[in-house]
Formats: sequence, structure tokens, C-alpha cells
Amino acid sequence: MPRILIMNAGTPQMSGADLTNAQLSLAANSAYRSAWFAQAGDLIVSPVVIPADLLSFIGATLDFDPSSLCLVVPEASRQSAILDDCTLLSKTVVERIKRHIRRKSAWGMYPCYSTEGVARLAAILGIPKTGDDFALQRGPDLLNRKSHFRQLATSVALPLPHGSVATDPNGLFRAVSSLRSETGRVIVKLDNGAGGVGNVILTSKKSDPLPGARDTRLISWRSFDPDALWSEMTTSSCNTIVVESYHLARSLFYLEYAIRDDASIVFINSGNIRLRKSTDRSERSLIWTGLELPSDLENEQWLTAQAHAYRFVALARDLGYRGMINIDAIFGIDGRLLFNEANGRWGGGSVLHNIAVRLLGLDYSGCNVVLSVRNVPSPSFQAAHDRLVKGGFLFDRTRKEGVIPLAADEKAGTVECVVIAPDRPTAHDKQHRLLRSQRSHLQPLSSRPRAKAALPRAPK
Repeated sequence: MPRILIMNAGTPQMSGADLTNAQLSLAANSAYRSAWFAQAGDLIVSPVVIPADLLSFIGATLDFDPSSLCLVVPEASRQSAILDDCTLLSKTVVERIKRHIRRKSAWGMYPCYSTEGVARLAAILGIPKTGDDFALQRGPDLLNRKSHFRQLATSVALPLPHGSVATDPNGLFRAVSSLRSETGRVIVKLDNGAGGVGNVILTSKKSDPLPGARDTRLISWRSFDPDALWSEMTTSSCNTIVVESYHLARSLFYLEYAIRDDASIVFINSGNIRLRKSTDRSERSLIWTGLELPSDLENEQWLTAQAHAYRFVALARDLGYRGMINIDAIFGIDGRLLFNEANGRWGGGSVLHNIAVRLLGLDYSGCNVVLSVRNVPSPSFQAAHDRLVKGGFLFDRTRKEGVIPLAADEKAGTVECVVIAPDRPTAHDKQHRLLRSQRSHLQPLSSRPRAKAALPRAPK
């Protein structure tokens, strides 16, 4: 069955209405990488134009004809890289979708985020989907807010850091005051800030940047100014903050599930969240370098995390949610399992899992390691592809290992890549060699003329 892929990452439901330039850029890049979900005959509704060379390479890699795809890019979304409900339901977009889907009788809907607008579009197009009633009431918003996560997780006894929800500066002050002595660190989270960009860690001891926040801030508890922090963090569209004791982590990982229309729960994948320090010593946050599937949890840790996470996913199902859902967690340096947040939408590992299944099979995690490498230096997708071919890095179907360029951020001069290998040491070695190769050849590539009509070649 062909599908309508709706690439509505970064919508107000996910990240609030006051998006930063960095969040807008992430939303555009998310559309490029999400093109890897495409299958023959799909219709893609995207906030940005997906480059032809990327679509060509996706088709060659995943073995389908990319000319069978239809791409709908609303004019309004091109200005902001956000596919919001108003744009999705605009007369022009709806009519373009209607004209295309008349060619076939059966269609499915596959949105990044199940918004009210997505549910209304499904009704207009006559594509009923279990969970639409929940989405019409904006139910999925419950699964994408940090405050709601604490409330729902508590109801199913998930292990959480001590914390509370604050709705004014006085509540923020009380929460920080009561939590600061537990670990000497407190994390303050904006309710709908995605990717850690809305989080600040407070500590009274000198510290390197810590995972999960845009700033690790040295303060004096006695001079802590809740009004200043409240004014800095909250926005016109979000006046709720979550405050928690911050625990140092030994393992950072996520678990992803799908809740199907028949209410069954299917485990999808789990992976490590990988971070590194910036070479800039003034940088107050760690750099997210990518994900690594499967996670390297020990069996006992894995079973414990799964048992807890399943209860939360079952609660989401019972509420009426259908779709993808992922949950972030840590095992602390003291061995404690603590859950941080959940997101009812596509996760960062969803695309990686999709690629792995289509190239390696459903059981890939038993004999393969798949990791993403963000911010690989390259002036363009084409340049990255050519360098991978020349260096012998490009994914080989016969050996079932190698590197796949995922999507380019030409403004930043970087490409995200996927490394596929039979084990972790080999995957990490390929990553290091890839980065070394791309950096050493960056200058020659950037000065080399680019063929106008060049398209990526298909892997062997």
C-alpha cells in the first residue's frame, strides 16, 4: 500500500511556537533524512524540496524507482521549514494530494507527528486511521511534554529522578532549593524544548559540560535568581518548567516502539546516545555525534529497562495513541535506572532502523551494528558520495557493510552518514577513518568543479 509521508517535525506541538534558527535548521534537515522512509509509489509532503540527487541515491540504495515518488512542498512551509497544521490543511495542498491519490484506491498515512491537522487531513481524504479521534483532541501532545511525562510516568511507577513541575518563578525556586542537595546538580527543562536545547544544568561545583542540556552553569545556590532564569528559559508559548535532580550517567540510551492500529505493541529498536566534548573550551554543551544501534546494555539492564518502558507504552496505547513512541533513559554511575522523557513521534533512530531492516533484514541487530555520524565535513551530498566511493567506504551489498551518506546540511558544510558493520570495534574504526578521510580531503573537494548533472551511483 502506498503511503502519504508527512514530514511535520518541528511543529509547534513538538517544539513550541518560538523556534530558534537552530531548531528551524534541524526541522529542514529532518525532512531530508526522513526521505529515507520512502518506498515506491509514496507521496511525500515536505516543508522543503528534497534534492533530486538525494532521492536518486535513496532509490538506488534501497532498490526502488525514485521517479515513482510524488513530492508536495507547500509554498508557505518553504519560508520557515515547518509543516504546521494550517499549511497542511491549506486548499492548495489538499487539492494536490487529492489529485494524486485518485490514481490508486488504497493509501496509508505515515506522519512524523500525529497532530490534529493530520487527523483532519485523513478525514478529508477518506483515509480512516485508528488513533485519529485521539489526535483530533490533541492527545499526542500529552506524549511530547516533559511535565506530562512526569505525570504519566508516575502513574505507572517508572523510576524517575526526583523533581517537580513549576509554573512560576516561586515554584522554580522551591524546586531548586529542595533538590540541589541530592546530587549537587539540578537540571531545569523547558516543557516543550526538543533535543535538550531548552535545558540548563545548575551546579555549585566546577564542571565540564554535561549531557542533556545546552548549558552547564556554575552558580552559587545562595545567590540563585529564579526570576532571571525563568525569564531566560520560558517563552510566550511555554510557561511551564520541569526541575529535576541531575544524575551522572554511565549509559545513555533510548527504546523505541510502535503502537499498531490493532493496539499491539511492537518493540522497534534501542540505541546508545553518543556525545562528545567540543574542541572549543568555551562551549557549554556537549555535541551530539549520533546514535548507535543496538544499545550495548547488559542483559539484565536490558530486561529491566524493557519491563519498565513497556508499562509506559501500554499506558499510551490505552489512552488512544497509535504510532511511533520513543523513551530516553540512563543507567547512572550508581547503577540506578532513571527515565528522562518520552516522545510520541518518529525518533532519531527510526530512519536508521528503517534503512537497516531494508538492507540487512529484520534480525539485523543480532549480527550488525548501525551508527550515525553527524557533522561529517563536506561541502555537499555529491562531494561526500564521491569521496566515499574513492576511499572505498561506500556501503557494499555483498559484504553488507560500509558507509551511506544520509543527508547534507550545505549551510553548515556537513553531511550525516550511516556506518554499517558486523561489530562495534569495526563500526568505530570505520567512523574514525571516515572522519579522518573527509577532513583531510575537505579543501581539495571544496575547490574542485562540480559536474552539473552528476547523480550518485548505486551501491554494488
